[in-house]
Amino acid sequence: MKKWIALALALVMMMGISAAMADRLAEIAERGKVTVATSPDWPPYEYIDDAGNTVGTDVLMMQYIAEQLGVELEIQPMAFDACLAAVGKGSVDLCIAGLTYDEERLNAMELTGIYWNEGDQGLLVRKGEGATYNAPEAFAGKHVGAQNGTNQQIMVEEQLKDATLELVTKIPDGVNMVKNGRLDALAVPKTVYDSILAENDDLEIAEFAFDFEGGNYIASVKGDEAFTAKIQEIIDQINAEGLYQQWVDQIQIGK
Repeated sequence: MKKWIALALALVMMMGISAAMADRLAEIAERGKVTVATSPDWPPYEYIDDAGNTVGTDVLMMQYIAEQLGVELEIQPMAFDACLAAVGKGSVDLCIAGLTYDEERLNAMELTGIYWNEGDQGLLVRKGEGATYNAPEAFAGKHVGAQNGTNQQIMVEEQLKDATLELVTKIPDGVNMVKNGRLDALAVPKTVYDSILAENDDLEIAEFAFDFEGGNYIASVKGDEAFTAKIQEIIDQINAEGLYQQWVDQIQIGK
């Protein structure tokens, strides 16, 4: 009898968990919007334009996802580490902010598959200094910046062990710190540093590049597997149709 009761309780718990996972899709449909946290200081993925709007390739993707869900998009701009905290505690539906894979993140949130391979991971330095920084040893004793909570922070910690890591909240702050000499280098992915270099001719990329393989992911609330699966379906469609490359081209043309 006790075994049957235990089995019944287990089934009830499983049904409750399944219902909870499906609830977010229903909740989003009912409220008519999907909420997305992003850090708008990561061009061309997400940044603030001259009119004060949050724009970028990830924003175009967010809009497409919202359309596929049949709801409006609500962007909630915040610092990168705040984005991770927001999706971690479930105060937003999604976090889209150039996220790369990390085991700790996977413990705190759901991650989709890759929607964009951002390419090489490098370091911005002042013009004329790129050739000097041609190996990890060249950064010994140097101050190297990375955005707080990012994969770039981890790469500096693990691959530039003799450098002094300086955490920055926003990428533009880090760029200015390199320019004024407060930082010797700033760790950023290729797609981002290409955008920065296009507007800053007093900077260049170091010859040394981080050892890195991977791409960008979307994060959703831990346990929301049904919702994450739905987002994955949309990502699969984006990848199959090459839509993200179209959005990259659209942003580059717009500049």
